[in-house]
Amino acid sequence: MKKFHVLFAVLFGVSSLFASTPKSDTNSAVDWIKAELNYKANLRSENVGVKISAANFVRKYKLIGAVNELKELLFKDNADNVKMSAALALLSVGGNEGRVIVEKALESEENEIVSEFYRSVMHTSIVSE
Repeated sequence: MKKFHVLFAVLFGVSSLFASTPKSDTNSAVDWIKAELNYKANLRSENVGVKISAANFVRKYKLIGAVNELKELLFKDNADNVKMSAALALLSVGGNEGRVIVEKALESEENEIVSEFYRSVMHTSIVSE
């Protein structure tokens, strides 16, 4: 049963990495400062789905200004899938600081499935894409 949970966590992470979003070359018209502020606000939402989506977009668009909000999710959020999405985003946009934050979160994480997920994504190159 434990292997099933770990496999689920890893598959969740990989599927999150490849979540489909519309591809567009019109990003030049995007106000990235405003977009980053909106994603950071969404990371503080009460809605789990909104937080997961925001973390995925922070990772996709490499919004490095959201590191503190992602860090807060790792240490204070109760939803495991939010923590996993935040870890992926931190590893992608946070550089060495992001890796250190996830390693610290791993030390204090009580859920073995989330801990195993952190370990598995810290050693993959997919995160940095």
